[in-house]
Amino acid sequence: MSQLKIDPEFQSKIPPLQFEEEQQLEQNIIAEGRLLNPIITWNGYILDGQNTVEARRTCNGGKDVTIRCKVFYGLTKEDEATLFAIQTGNATCLTAGERLRANLVAENPDALYFVGITSNAGVEFAYDGIRAPWKIYCIETAYELYKQYGCERYVEMLHIINEAWKGNVDSYLAGVIRGVARFISVYEGEYSRERLVQQLARTHPKTITQLAQKDTGSSANRHMRQILRIYNGASREMSLPLKN
Repeated sequence: MSQLKIDPEFQSKIPPLQFEEEQQLEQNIIAEGRLLNPIITWNGYILDGQNTVEARRTCNGGKDVTIRCKVFYGLTKEDEATLFAIQTGNATCLTAGERLRANLVAENPDALYFVGITSNAGVEFAYDGIRAPWKIYCIETAYELYKQYGCERYVEMLHIINEAWKGNVDSYLAGVIRGVARFISVYEGEYSRERLVQQLARTHPKTITQLAQKDTGSSANRHMRQILRIYNGASREMSLPLKN
């Protein structure tokens, strides 16, 4: 154990275990009498298993002990970041923001492109997990929509939201961005972009989420139906039919 090191750039992103989690991890080690999964290391650094190492030391009376490791050789710093990004650890999962940042360090092409088109659309990601104007907090949802609808619709969704709500922090709620993305996909070629922006601007985005909670179905469909209602308004001429 004394030969293992911690890379502060990545390992500091893993939050410490709660007391109950520590107790459970130690009990598991005692019950098994050994580690079921090896510690993942590279160049003497722990990539996966920091909490397990500490628990194993505690179970040994605070003294170092020989521990089973899976050792990777010949990795670059970018390789380390990629490996760290895809591992979930024995007890704790990384947040979507931490995974995305690690993939950026690893220069993952898809992650770089995803962040680039988002930034070009006028929005940044809330890597620190703090909601703020012009920042997307629900990073995992945004990436899901990017993969589901493609670059063009994903970027158009961001542009419409930005133009309608001018960076309002609630406009980037998961349900809202799902609903807008679904609307422009279902009604592509039928809706007026200008009208959509104008109508959305008249309604606070939090109202959409509140009304959607009273509806049924998937989050995307519930929010899309509220957006459709707002888009139609009182106009018969511009009204669009409900689609599933």
